[in-house]
Amino acid sequence: MINISGLYKSFSHQEVLKDINLDIAQGEILAILGESGAGKSVLLQHLIGLLKPDKGMIKIQEKDISLFKEKDWLSLRKKIGYLFQDGALYDFMTVFENVAFPLKEHTKLSDEVISAKVEEVLKTVDLQNVEEKYPSELSGGMRKRAALARAVILDSGFLFCDEPTSGLDPIRSREIMDLIKNISRKFNTTTVITSHDMKNSFRIADKLAIIRDGELVAKGTAQELKFINDVFVKEFLK
Repeated sequence: MINISGLYKSFSHQEVLKDINLDIAQGEILAILGESGAGKSVLLQHLIGLLKPDKGMIKIQEKDISLFKEKDWLSLRKKIGYLFQDGALYDFMTVFENVAFPLKEHTKLSDEVISAKVEEVLKTVDLQNVEEKYPSELSGGMRKRAALARAVILDSGFLFCDEPTSGLDPIRSREIMDLIKNISRKFNTTTVITSHDMKNSFRIADKLAIIRDGELVAKGTAQELKFINDVFVKEFLK
């Protein structure tokens, strides 16, 4: 479903990604782990076209996205839900308006249908009776839920999450990761998560990848990673 091969990226002559090779299957949840500055978010930004590889190839649904023109991206991005680290909700919009925004921008659905879909997806993320509230009136966990609802409102085939538990306490972190897993299973999305949250990532992900200084040093299931004979990986997993 997503195939990354020989991916390199540099900024001001500093290599940030070095020969990344990774395959992500349809419906799989992949967690990308690593220290701050390892290149996790940069890799995720390549998947939505915010960055282009210096070298290498990324294929999504068998199409090389490095060759995409803007019209190609417009079509693909309708299939991608993106959960930003800070939620990135519009402060001047209510929760309802934030979640409904992609539907109003990309579909011709009636107001009645849009209202029903927003109500359904808010229920899916356990967020009811807050439609008329503004982001500033929500807790951190509730803002993440609202942002997650917006990310999947278009029935996205792909869900990309950048540090979804950042700034949350352990209980809210677990809840958000469980929601991501449940939504991924419900909608059969191909989900990629960048995270520092080792415990919850190991708990919900089908596969995990560990990046160190821009290099992919380990990938596999949680059980497989335990048997990788690499000093950094062993220390990191502790």
